[in-house]
Amino acid sequence: MATMADPTLPGWRRPSPARRPCPPARGGLYGVTVDVAELYATTRARLLDLAGGLDPDQATAPVPALPGWSVKDAYAHLAGLCADVLDGRMDGAGSPPWTARQVAERADRDLPEVRGEWEDRGPELDAWLRSQGGQRTLFVAFDVWTHEQDIRAAVGLPGEHHDGRASYLVDHALAVFDRRFTEAGAPALQVVADSTRRVLGAGEPGATLRASDYEMLRVLFGRRSRTQIVRADWEGDPGPYVEHLHLFEPPLTDLLD
Repeated sequence: MATMADPTLPGWRRPSPARRPCPPARGGLYGVTVDVAELYATTRARLLDLAGGLDPDQATAPVPALPGWSVKDAYAHLAGLCADVLDGRMDGAGSPPWTARQVAERADRDLPEVRGEWEDRGPELDAWLRSQGGQRTLFVAFDVWTHEQDIRAAVGLPGEHHDGRASYLVDHALAVFDRRFTEAGAPALQVVADSTRRVLGAGEPGATLRASDYEMLRVLFGRRSRTQIVRADWEGDPGPYVEHLHLFEPPLTDLLD
């Protein structure tokens, strides 16, 4: 299951109100200032509002970006991640069995019940996020933003293409992929997004990929097929880069959001 959660980061701790809050992080060419706790709270509020207006057919609709999951299952994962971080249930965090358990534990609940759980516990996670360093908690921001777009697509709504949240997240995602390229010995690639540009890997780039902040994130987190990646705005041959440009296995068919 191509979920975004990866809480197995160095220095992770259970919630502790005694820790001093860290300042907001900045990212991108334009220095977009983002507080991870605020991003999570804002995105959670959007998703809770969306869930409150979904009918039973929409709640059980499949999510193309998450094969085998319904809209309710995606919300169950989001509520489960929140609960697991707060309760310290982090064994196997980010793995398919970990996320599958979150969904299975809520299989007998309907969407309003799952929504209620996340609404109740979400503010606790906001407080924990405010007490932690921004880098340590980025997994939560990536997860909730990505699944917001997955869910919106599943119920026939467009993704949030013009959004300051994406400008912040893409800068940090590309930093992760820079390290991945270098560690894999992949040929260097220049990427140019709306709010940032970066050379991934070491050496002179052999090609350039241009995309919006939104599209870049969807590519990097396995929400675009290999065909879609190849059809993107490239200067140079995309062939040597496609297999290095996705954190999760790309879908077999094109995803449109």
